[in-house]
Amino acid sequence: MFVHLGGMLLLMTVPLAWSLRILGWLLLGTSLYRSLRNHAWRLGPSAIEAIEMDGEGTVSVRFAGREEWYAGEITTRFVHPWLTLLSLKLESRRWPTGLAIVADAVEPEPFRRWRVALKLRAVPV
Repeated sequence: MFVHLGGMLLLMTVPLAWSLRILGWLLLGTSLYRSLRNHAWRLGPSAIEAIEMDGEGTVSVRFAGREEWYAGEITTRFVHPWLTLLSLKLESRRWPTGLAIVADAVEPEPFRRWRVALKLRAVPV
């Protein structure tokens, strides 16, 4: 969200030709819609619907509208009591997939266990 707000601020303050400014607003709006669809509404094809982690740190994810599970690993993570941000490198995808989990969106006890498991495991370099 902060990246999109920063982009809006730049588009409003930097002097650009009107055609580039309109193109910038269109691209920024498309990016914001795609981000909201994947991360907030969980409706897009890249939206992660379920995630599981085994004892060795390997994760499996299921995307919205699909039944198959995809294996991968956590490349980066940010763990906070209110929010968990993950970057996942899946075997079936070329680029990493992002996942944001807000504490209010899930049950408290599984979220607490998930945070503890993420804090105790070292992310491979």
